[in-house]
Amino acid sequence: MALISYGAVQAFLTKVMDDNHEMGTMARAPHRDFWNSLTYEEFTEGMMPHLKIPLPILVKGNSAASNLILSLRGEGPLFDPKTGKIGPMPLHGTRFTEEQIRELANWIDAGCPK
Repeated sequence: MALISYGAVQAFLTKVMDDNHEMGTMARAPHRDFWNSLTYEEFTEGMMPHLKIPLPILVKGNSAASNLILSLRGEGPLFDPKTGKIGPMPLHGTRFTEEQIRELANWIDAGCPK
């Protein structure tokens, strides 16, 4: 499935979490289901909510440098002083598959079509 809009991204993220029965665990996560409460501009140009250090959610056109993708893969971002990075997101439960991450990455690499 090609993600062609921010609305499609929101629905995709929610569906993956629902399919993995993780929406219930989101209540424990500091970000919760943040994608559903942010405007397109806040999601594509803003910072990850509820973090002590400001980290951009993504970099339009560059999924490899986007904290959302790095977090889903467990490759960063660097902000935990104990470990030097965070673990894979979501923190609890089933992780996104590489195919699901690639779908998000493709949307970001396409410049985040609105």
